Amino acid sequence: MPSARQILFPYGMAKNTDGSWTFFNRKYKPVGVMSADWVEWDDPRHKMRLKGLGPATLAKLACKGDGVGDRIYFYDDGCIPGQSPEATAAYLDKLKIIIGLSSN
Repeated sequence: MPSARQILFPYGMAKNTDGSWTFFNRKYKPVGVMSADWVEWDDPRHKMRLKGLGPATLAKLACKGDGVGDRIYFYDDGCIPGQSPEATAAYLDKLKIIIGLSSN
């Protein structure tokens, strides 16, 4: 049985062909989806248009600090939220950035 972190919290975000973003969970499904069925990230039900995602913001969100490409990961196996106070704090800082973004 997956944990709440794996399903309900974003593991990363993927840029769609129209410039919108889809937040995905640790199971590579849109956040909140637990199904084993195939889910298309580019489905309008999962997409968000976000303002304020320039290179500096993307770099702050990326676990490796690069923030380039069409997929950004907020953490990896070396810094899993809940594994240590530092990893949890780093992840929560990223969520604060996401919460501060506005949508179109």
